[in-house]
Amino acid sequence: MNLREKLCRRVQGKVVVMGIGNPCRGDDAAGSCVAQQICSAPAVHIIDAQDVPENYLGQVADRQPDTIVLIDCVDLQSAPGSVALLEKDETMAYSPSTHRVPMGLIVDYLERTTHAGILLIGIQPQQTDFLQPISADVLSSVEVVARVLNEIFESRRISASVQGANPLTGEVPA
Repeated sequence: MNLREKLCRRVQGKVVVMGIGNPCRGDDAAGSCVAQQICSAPAVHIIDAQDVPENYLGQVADRQPDTIVLIDCVDLQSAPGSVALLEKDETMAYSPSTHRVPMGLIVDYLERTTHAGILLIGIQPQQTDFLQPISADVLSSVEVVARVLNEIFESRRISASVQGANPLTGEVPA
C-alpha cells in the first residue's frame, strides 16, 4: 500500500496538519515546507509550526480534530528523501535534536487532549546543517507529500459537496 492509500484510509473528519521543522537547518525544514504547500480545504486546518510545535498544541486542541497529521524530518535509517507513515508507538523512538520537545511527548499530549487519530509523516533528511538549503532529494519528497495531501483534501472536498456536507466542518447532514 502506498502513502496515498494509507492516508486515504486514515484521514477522517476534521483534520489538523502540522508541519514541523527549522527553516534554517537544511532538510529539517521539510515539514514546514510541506505545510506551506498545502492548499486550504474545508475541515482542514494547516499549521506551520516550524521548530516550536509545542507553541501550537493549544490551537490544535481547540480545533477538536478527528485526525492530526504531523510532518517532520525523521531519521528513518534510509535513503535521503525516503518517506514513511509512522504509527504512534514508532514516534516514541524519534527525538529530533532540532526540537525542544521530543515528538513522543507531543504525540502523547495531543492524544490525551484531543482523542484524535494521530499520524506522523517522516521524511529522511540528508543534512540538517545550519544555514544550508534543503537538499534536492528531500525537496522532491516535500513536493510529493504536499501533492498527495492536496489530492486527498481535494477529493474529500468534492465528495463532501456531492453529499451536501457543511463546507466548514465536512459534516454531512443526517
